[in-house]
Amino acid sequence: MRSVMFVFLILVLAMGIAMAGGIVTNTNQSAAYMRTLNRNASTDVDAVYFNPAGLTRLEDGLHLSLSNQSIFQTKTVTNNYQFLNTDEFVGDVKALLFPNFYLAYKTGKLAFSAGFEPIGGGGSANFEKGLPSFELPVSDLVPGLADHGVTAYDIDVAFEGSSIYYGFQAGISYKVNDMVSIGLGGRYVSAKNSYIGHLKNAGIILGGSLIPATDFFTGAAAGATVNANLYADTSAYFYDLATNFTGIDSLTYVGYGDAYKAGSDQYLAGAAEATAKSTLLADQEVDVTQKATGITPIISVFLTPFDGLDIAFRYEGLTKLELVNEADDDKQALVGYEVDGTKIYQFPDGGKTSADMPAMMALGISYKVSDALRTEFDFNYYMNSGVNWDGREDNVENGYEVGVAVEYCLNDKLKASVGFLNADGGAKPAYQTDLSYSLKSNTIGLGVAYAVSPNLIVNVGGLNTFYQEDEREGQHDLGGSGTLIDYAEKYMKTTFGFAIGVDYKF
Repeated sequence: MRSVMFVFLILVLAMGIAMAGGIVTNTNQSAAYMRTLNRNASTDVDAVYFNPAGLTRLEDGLHLSLSNQSIFQTKTVTNNYQFLNTDEFVGDVKALLFPNFYLAYKTGKLAFSAGFEPIGGGGSANFEKGLPSFELPVSDLVPGLADHGVTAYDIDVAFEGSSIYYGFQAGISYKVNDMVSIGLGGRYVSAKNSYIGHLKNAGIILGGSLIPATDFFTGAAAGATVNANLYADTSAYFYDLATNFTGIDSLTYVGYGDAYKAGSDQYLAGAAEATAKSTLLADQEVDVTQKATGITPIISVFLTPFDGLDIAFRYEGLTKLELVNEADDDKQALVGYEVDGTKIYQFPDGGKTSADMPAMMALGISYKVSDALRTEFDFNYYMNSGVNWDGREDNVENGYEVGVAVEYCLNDKLKASVGFLNADGGAKPAYQTDLSYSLKSNTIGLGVAYAVSPNLIVNVGGLNTFYQEDEREGQHDLGGSGTLIDYAEKYMKTTFGFAIGVDYKF
């Protein structure tokens, strides 16, 4: 019953907070991004991430950028499976701290850069009432025990966790001539997921009273064991009796002995099943940390065909990640037992999960219409088909983002901007689950940049994402009996965020 409780929890946490980017990758990597949503052709210091080759446009000297974003997301899943206690499950995901730090030193035709960003994950998730997949197996107790008078169930399910994929990157950029600059670098990714969950107080309503499910199944196991022993004793009696007869009479008593032995075996199997259910419905906890590291190669090219037009291209290679579990013996999400009595865990200590970050291509085209007005077009393409997600990659296509931004200088110190972004992560219908789903979306961002002094610029921005609701038709195997019951599950999200940052030239 517990086998589905935490099976995709890592995907919830590692992929859930991303409000800009692919299914895994975060691209909301500066306060200036928050107010434009399109920064691939940036020639400011946040080009350390968005356009490394474009850093050659900076003035000679040392440049620093520091910003933080606060992001809030609500996930809502509805499921109309007839035996669930509720049809709506809500989870809150938040990232109060989502910092970005960039440093660039420009001298002549060369620029050296370093950066730090939450390249994946970056938030915490809290599902106070669990999710449908947590409760579906428990809800089967109602129809499964209806003959015993069970009319309802009760369960306390919850989990909370955090995920962060830190990116530490460095690079070097070179200005080939007035039209072409190139950049080469890499990013070291350090991933860590931590999550805590529990399934407690599983109970059934029997005769109008709530009783622990473990007590019911423990009693059932005890009763089945008594009957098994009684049948075994009766079987042994008939086998002994058969030895005192010959011919047809002996065969008759042997037949009686076989029948009672079969009954004993059946009761023993029932006792074993009831004991297993009692164990799996007992209070359990999971407290697991997963860690992995990987390297991302980064190549960029920056073109200026003529004054006012900038074209930037960035390629980030596949980042191989294999998360390794760290967990105590009693907090690994017990699933069941092998035939020999060995415990089976969903997250065994030392277990591994493949969680690659896909390669991506990013294009940015910026055009300065006038001294006061600048526009930008961005396109990101995520090569999901090349990753290893332990089979889930078969249910995704390559994803994309496409957007446009307009920035207008109100005066010498203040400029305002607005941006739009359309995104499709590439999830096929078979990918969607209550624990991990990806929705098509449209995002609007706006904000301002203010020059406090010639060397200090403050960026302030905010965004709101509008998601397209998705739905999946499913079937649940009622208590493993082979009886399939149809249900419909719907998925929705809301996301908003704001950011503030400073850029400084020493």
